[in-house]
Amino acid sequence: MQFSIFKIGYFNGWLVAIYIIVVGVFLFGILRPRRKVEWKSAGVAQAWVMALYAEMYGVPLTAYFVMTWVGRSQADAENHFNGHLWPVILSIPDEYLRPTQIWLTVIGQLLIVAGGLLAVLGWREIHRAVASNSMAQTGLYRFIRHPQYTGFYLFLIGSVINWPTLLTFFTLPVLCWVYRRLAIAEEQDALELFGEDYERYMQGTGRFLPKLFG
Repeated sequence: MQFSIFKIGYFNGWLVAIYIIVVGVFLFGILRPRRKVEWKSAGVAQAWVMALYAEMYGVPLTAYFVMTWVGRSQADAENHFNGHLWPVILSIPDEYLRPTQIWLTVIGQLLIVAGGLLAVLGWREIHRAVASNSMAQTGLYRFIRHPQYTGFYLFLIGSVINWPTLLTFFTLPVLCWVYRRLAIAEEQDALELFGEDYERYMQGTGRFLPKLFG
């Protein structure tokens, strides 16, 4: 287990650090938490990301466990592409294993990219509204009240589809609950600030998904 700087694979401490820094810049630099509860939520999200990339490019603890569980070798666990574990967990036959891994990788990566774009667009609109001391009701906010968190949820789900680990899979509901709680707190603040205008806005929009009716 020799750590390398330039190898795309496991036991690569530099790559783990780079990805953690990039996501940290996104969480704390682009999304820019302002209040104490937002800093706490961002801290929980950063810890989740650290756990993900520590296994994706560090030590594949979940892969070791899963490969042992299904009767495969340590070499299979240390094959980096096998970190796309869902087909192995679901006992997909070997002839379909690699194609299934590729499809799940594509789906997961698309959700990650779409989530990142949605989060950036949402935060750009909300910070523009904050700067002008007005309600965010244009763009994505015409349909949902928290597009930035919808984007973050897509990023989380895409990450678990693409690269499942035991820790990130079982803590995913906790992280989703943390950001749901943050969204509700922000709605309460908006109700106090904008009153009936925001209440009417809430009636015509969904929290994380567009309303089909109304």
